[in-house]
Amino acid sequence: MAIISNTVQNNTRGSSSTVPPRSRTYRSGNSMLKLQEGQTLKGVISDIHGSEITLSMEDGSSFTGRLPDASQYSIGQKAAFQITSLDNNTIFMKTLTDAYLLDIEDTIEQALEEAGLPKTPRNLDVVRSLLQNQQSISRDSILSSIRLCAQFPEADVNAVITMRRLNLPMTPESVRQFESYQNQSHSLLYKMDALTDSISDMLTSIGNQVPRLAKEVGTGLLSMALEGQPSLEETVLAQAAAEAEGGGDVVYDAEGNPVALSQSAETGSAQMPGGEAADAAGALPADMAEKGVPEDVAAEGAASGRTPEGDVPPDGPLARMKQLFSNLTDGNAAMKNAVADSGLAEDYRTPFIHEQAGFILPPEEREAFARFLSDFPLPETLRQGVADGSVTAREFLTQIRRAFADMTEAQAGSLLASKPFHAFVKAQFMSGWTLSPEQLKQENALDTVYDKMSRQFEALSHFSEQTLGRDLFTQMSGTASDMSENLDFMKTLNQTFQYIQLPLKLQNQNAHGDLYVMTRKEALKKDPRNLKVLLHLDMEHLGTLDIQIARENTAVSARFFVSSKETKNLLERNMELLSDAINKQGYAFSPELSLKEKDVDIVNDFIASEAPPVGDLKRYNFDLRA
Repeated sequence: MAIISNTVQNNTRGSSSTVPPRSRTYRSGNSMLKLQEGQTLKGVISDIHGSEITLSMEDGSSFTGRLPDASQYSIGQKAAFQITSLDNNTIFMKTLTDAYLLDIEDTIEQALEEAGLPKTPRNLDVVRSLLQNQQSISRDSILSSIRLCAQFPEADVNAVITMRRLNLPMTPESVRQFESYQNQSHSLLYKMDALTDSISDMLTSIGNQVPRLAKEVGTGLLSMALEGQPSLEETVLAQAAAEAEGGGDVVYDAEGNPVALSQSAETGSAQMPGGEAADAAGALPADMAEKGVPEDVAAEGAASGRTPEGDVPPDGPLARMKQLFSNLTDGNAAMKNAVADSGLAEDYRTPFIHEQAGFILPPEEREAFARFLSDFPLPETLRQGVADGSVTAREFLTQIRRAFADMTEAQAGSLLASKPFHAFVKAQFMSGWTLSPEQLKQENALDTVYDKMSRQFEALSHFSEQTLGRDLFTQMSGTASDMSENLDFMKTLNQTFQYIQLPLKLQNQNAHGDLYVMTRKEALKKDPRNLKVLLHLDMEHLGTLDIQIARENTAVSARFFVSSKETKNLLERNMELLSDAINKQGYAFSPELSLKEKDVDIVNDFIASEAPPVGDLKRYNFDLRA
């Protein structure tokens, strides 16, 4: 590629100089290049290696000289240097003032000129992205990149070119998801809020405009929401009530509601819906791998319990990661209380679990909703449970689904259009899509949640069409389809590196989490007892929190990167509580706290770092003559 306005200029010295500048002649290709001390040279940087930098000039000649600060430059950048010495057949240079430095944008425009291509905004973006990804900007490379980007006209150019460099499969869906991860808008938890809001909009429209369809729509939606088993917290709540009534295990009906107490004489396991004994470890669905669940998540079901040393057998990085996370969360009740006392989480000690009416609605709304339900064919105990906050969303919605048959169309319509009803529906869906720290310790917990998400997102994307005959609620179906694609893309990512989203159910809030296994797969195979992970959390009161956890045998270190001084001070004052809890489990725990300087970038910090290098990543590979 030719160089714009590049000249070799003689820099004459003053007449008082008693030592004449030295000059030498060097061969450059098929021509000779005469250089002189003090001479100013302008051109395009075509190679950098340590302190050596190669400058290519307009006539096609080039030379390599030594520059102490060569690392501050980039290949493809225009710059100006002065020759300071020509000793020992080596050219020594120094950087001139910034006024001589030319913008890389000039290089981008010249690359398009030499390739005979128009300088459209998209073509400029293509060349710019090629340089950012350290790819060739030859004419063939630019043309192939333009053709590739044309296949995805709505996509960001840099996302397409970066995906090609990382050798990720490209479809309209995967490119769209890659952009989402690149823009840090990939959080399933936040999209769950958008999806449940769309469900509320659908229910309002049906209830107000076509109440004759309210029973059918309500029954179908509630059947989907009530699918599966109660959460761990619901089970513990029911068990506590059972113990208060005389002990024994909880028996569930076919819809997952506790109805009686029983103890299996042969297996000692609680009887679950359908009369089937629940296996302590659970069973992995046969189609799990086809539903967007990361491979190592599905594989970790083989890891069963702890060894006497407290370790999960190393059947997969995410299985080991889960156990490491479990070690950090065990015994931290004192830390929780310290957070509550700090004032950063004012309602930390809520007496209700997420699934109870007391958590879902404030007292005045519960009382008003209970009065609203007085004319419905519902048990008085259910209305009382709504008023005092004790009834769970599962119990409430199960009774509503049964009562639809006895409601009038007007009643069903008004119920579907009511905001408190929407809150119960949302709570039930969110309960099935989130995990508490305690659930993370259970076998197959991640499998179960991701399997349910995959099935329900797919069902919700087609719900309107299948129930009403056509897709009348495109916002809901589009959001659900996007979330299904998100799960599929996460599976694709796990073929390259270990990563999973964690929609977490904390005591007084839901929180988005990203969990990265930073140890490369090859290193894990060689030494499975050493592991490094990063947990990224976005929390309402504590802000953004990144925890880098490393384990080497029984030594566990954790570096906490927090977003505010207040959070840092709080954790510093109470870190000893967490240290004592972990040390009591037989680990040597060493924490470190600091303010974080940058946000986690999933694409640049993890995906790109695990991708196989394309050539020498420190150099751009482009044809100077195009």
